[in-house]
Amino acid sequence: MRALRVGRYASGMFSGRLPTFGLLMPLLLSLNACAGPPLSEVRGEVIGWTYGAGAAEFLSDDLKTLSTTTLDKVGRFNLKLPDAATLQPYLEDSLVPDLPAGCTSTVKAEPSGAKFYSQGDITAYPSQATQKTALTLVSEDRAGSEPLKIVKRLYMYATQDVRVSGDLTCPVNGQKASANYSLDLKAGWNRVASNQTVYSSGASQTNILIVGSDGFEHWMVAP
Repeated sequence: MRALRVGRYASGMFSGRLPTFGLLMPLLLSLNACAGPPLSEVRGEVIGWTYGAGAAEFLSDDLKTLSTTTLDKVGRFNLKLPDAATLQPYLEDSLVPDLPAGCTSTVKAEPSGAKFYSQGDITAYPSQATQKTALTLVSEDRAGSEPLKIVKRLYMYATQDVRVSGDLTCPVNGQKASANYSLDLKAGWNRVASNQTVYSSGASQTNILIVGSDGFEHWMVAP
């Protein structure tokens, strides 16, 4: 039986989210962390975790396990990021392969030839569940209501050093969702910070920051 993906399509951060962010996700993941030791794992503790021990995984879009680890009873985990060989079948030639109709983009990657993979959430399987129920974990912090401020941590893999620059704008129910970038991806995994402002009208503006290991560990079960 396929695992139930509870929360994956109910978060403002990922699928089924605030409609604005869904249009911008391919680019929000296309960013770089600061220079430093190669990024190879994600450590964290899920805030308010009450589901007991279990497992945590990175899953591909087609629900294949890319990496797995244990999750202790208070929600702590240490999950390795997938290696190059594991990612090879999932690499994309473009950061924005399938933009919705009406979007405009000047985003480009230089030099050409880089391939990419994005990873934003973690799937958790509590061992106490009566079936293999999956909970989606996201690294984010929310504040306010009008506007809503959302701070996120995401991960992006690139096959080579590459500069990504340009603008993306998409219409959302008559409003505008926009993002602007000027970033440098390093070969391998990169840590990304996304600061998004979302208005009740549906309009949004996203600012992308390149970050290192800054101690942001706000992992939570997706709302």
